[in-house]
Order: sequence, then C-alpha cells, then structure tokens
Amino acid sequence: MSTRMSAGRVRATYELIQAQRATFSVQTLCRVLDVAPSGYYAGLKQPLSHHASEDARLLRLIRAAFIASQGIYWAPRRALHGYRTRRWSVGKPAVLIPNLLKRQSR
Repeated sequence: MSTRMSAGRVRATYELIQAQRATFSVQTLCRVLDVAPSGYYAGLKQPLSHHASEDARLLRLIRAAFIASQGIYWAPRRALHGYRTRRWSVGKPAVLIPNLLKRQSR
C-alpha cells in the first residue's frame, strides 16, 4: 500500500493547517497531520494546477446537470420490469386432449 497522499487530500490538509494556524503552531500541525512544513509553505505559494481547476469546473457542471435532471443521469431505462409470463386459457379436458378412441368414461 502506498503511503503517499493524493493531491486533493494534501490540499485539504494544507487548508486545515491554514485554518488552525491561530490556535496551534504550523510545526505541530504538520507533525500531527504527517506533512512536511516546507511542503505546506510551498503549497501556500502555489495556486491550483490547471488540471485541478478544470476538474473543479467540470464537477460544478456535472452537479448542475444532475440537479437539472431531477437526480436522473444517463438515458432512462426502457426495459420492462419483472418477468413476462404467458397466460394460457384452460378449457375442458376433452378440448385439450381429443378422445381418439371415442370411449365413454364412467
């Protein structure tokens, strides 16, 4: 298993450190959250990448489309629900099986 954090998780960790800076020292927060202080300071100077900002823009568009479609995505299903069973009309036994020998039952 990899011990590296994803870019989104690192960015969220840096934002948490930024929010808690007034209460705790940066070194303590970085040690507890297992990030390097130098990475935190470099992350403050570096804006979001083009890829990350494009992902955020697409996510907003997807969420807006999802809400506009009342929570339905892709095409509606046209399949019939449940199993189709054939209904046979049952007649008298003489109608179903012809009496070839012309015997009378008692």
